[in-house]
Amino acid sequence: MSKLDLSDLADIIIHSVSDTALTFFTTDVGIQAGPVVVKPEDQPYKPPQADITAVVGFSGYLQGGVHLSAPFHAAIGLASAFSGETIDKLDDVACDALGELTNIIAGSVKERVNDAVFLTPPQVVTGENHNVSYTKILESTKCYFRTDNGPFFVEVFYVNREV
Repeated sequence: MSKLDLSDLADIIIHSVSDTALTFFTTDVGIQAGPVVVKPEDQPYKPPQADITAVVGFSGYLQGGVHLSAPFHAAIGLASAFSGETIDKLDDVACDALGELTNIIAGSVKERVNDAVFLTPPQVVTGENHNVSYTKILESTKCYFRTDNGPFFVEVFYVNREV
């Protein structure tokens, strides 16, 4: 087999996010899609900088994962809309909602890439300018969004190797 094509993966990500996460938020948070950015192959990978990042890892056919990252106010808005509850602080309900949303997006990517992609349970990392460390040889595609509560992005990051 061959390496994954970055433009094909960008299309998979766009459709995965559109077909899953956006269906939850069409009317609830006034979501609008923004640009899609594919990291140039010669640049090192930089993890997201945000107040809240939900992470689901990939193993098997695809090594890497999915980030959903947002500033605090946008994450709270997403968590409220997704859970159907009024959330005004980062609590267990908010973290569970963001983790599950990321898990749904990761599952959609898995479904479109290969059944031999395995997902880790969601983890949520919080804190202003928190740091998530990864190898620098990862490729990534980011899809940016705006909502009534602020911006967020979904990123698929992976090792582009012969598969």
